[in-house]
Amino acid sequence: MRQFSLYILLLFLAGCTFDAPPIEVEVITGPALSDPDPSDGAEEEELALTLRWQSENIPEFDLYFGINRPPDVLYAADTTSKEITVVGLNYDTRYYWQVIGKLSDGSSVYGPIWNFKTRPKVLAPDGFIMQKQNIATEIPSYVNILFQVLDLNNEGYVSLTVNDFEVFEDDLLVSPEEAIVRLFKKEEIPYTFRTVLMLDNSTSLEDSLSYIKDAAIGLVNNLTDKQEVAVYKFSDEPELIQDFTSSKTSLITAINSITTGYNTTDLYGAVIAGAAKWTDIYSTENSVQGALVLFTDGQDTQGEHTFEEALTALGDKRCFTIGFGGDIDPAVLRIFGNSGFYSVNTTDELSQKFLDIQLQLDKAVNSYYVLNYLSPKRGDFSHTLKVFIKNNPYSGSGSSIVGQFNSAPFYSVSPGLYINPSVENQTGISSLIIDQNTSVTVTAYSFLVNNQPVYTWTSGNNTIATVTPDATDNSVAVIKAVGNPGDQTTIVVLDFNNDLSKLINITVR
Repeated sequence: MRQFSLYILLLFLAGCTFDAPPIEVEVITGPALSDPDPSDGAEEEELALTLRWQSENIPEFDLYFGINRPPDVLYAADTTSKEITVVGLNYDTRYYWQVIGKLSDGSSVYGPIWNFKTRPKVLAPDGFIMQKQNIATEIPSYVNILFQVLDLNNEGYVSLTVNDFEVFEDDLLVSPEEAIVRLFKKEEIPYTFRTVLMLDNSTSLEDSLSYIKDAAIGLVNNLTDKQEVAVYKFSDEPELIQDFTSSKTSLITAINSITTGYNTTDLYGAVIAGAAKWTDIYSTENSVQGALVLFTDGQDTQGEHTFEEALTALGDKRCFTIGFGGDIDPAVLRIFGNSGFYSVNTTDELSQKFLDIQLQLDKAVNSYYVLNYLSPKRGDFSHTLKVFIKNNPYSGSGSSIVGQFNSAPFYSVSPGLYINPSVENQTGISSLIIDQNTSVTVTAYSFLVNNQPVYTWTSGNNTIATVTPDATDNSVAVIKAVGNPGDQTTIVVLDFNNDLSKLINITVR
């Protein structure tokens, strides 16, 4: 009856004349193809997603997909599955898809042409989020605030200066001149950024492995200062092939050593191992932050660990994921990729995705700041501390830093260079008596100075006392008495960035 009615309608139309353009007619006969997911006309879809549909009594399908209507790219052929993952899509683009059912008698069933539109690329709106990591005090009355600044897309912001900040104690503005407010970046603080590079080498990637290695090497060649990388490969289990190092040569050698693994993928185990490889430490004395960069072309097929176990192990640690090809589960990789999920359809795209991630890592490294100032507070009292970015358009949660500190150890001091000062000995020491063939560790402090101190240590007579600066912190040195009892000499300490010097008189006992 349906076919007869259509025939009569076509005869009627044949006798009519229209100026309008031709109308696209979709004819569906036999078993129906229905219930598309995403729904027809959907908006704001992700750049990798799984297309699903419903049907009965259809054994095989072809999927046509693309930006043209009707879609003209055969994306999957002769598949028995009713779901196909598409990856590597573009922002703000409408895609069309059509499923053609292939019946056992050789005939075909043409489904409707469905469509969806991907989400637009979001430009970072104006405004900043400040993530407090640590507030610490040190003598004589310094307050140090370690924090990270992000834009509203959760990407590190690297361009702030000391003049962009305001500090309040107990709701009173701290004078930047009187308090000598200073801002330090990663170059001036003890800081390490650790990156775990986790590369899938299962057998399904045999033909693409050389491209994967080249892309990973591209990331390594763009390492930022104070970044260390550890490299894993994984198929049946994650295997560490290079521990944390900043040596590009060692990392490239490790990556080039990767060969094809096994026909199983321990994806969840890889997340668990990668997340366990580092611990985030937020301290003005020694900060460590890390990120997991995970590449895979598939889903967890081994089953030794669960998704929930992997997600728990990852916690709030930073993770980027790259999914290659149509066998991935984009929903899973999107959840693991809390700092970014990138989908790739061809090997030509791999290098750019790895470089995009390294750019995000570079921003993360450079968006850490230490704000340091000399507090005027005294006495055993707690004080409220607030730090703002001037003229921050964003005023929601995280738009400022709020914390507390106690001023019990604080005391006043004159500008100068001090050796081993303390609350009990506020002016420090100027002489030392050291037993023969023994050593003493001393620390230099430059108070009320405008520049970051850089110290040199010199012995007046190396046959009486030697001095050896610490390899990683030149404010610390070891003085060893090597002369005879009664011998005397001096150690000269120079802070040449602030034109300060100090003499330490040494006597051998």
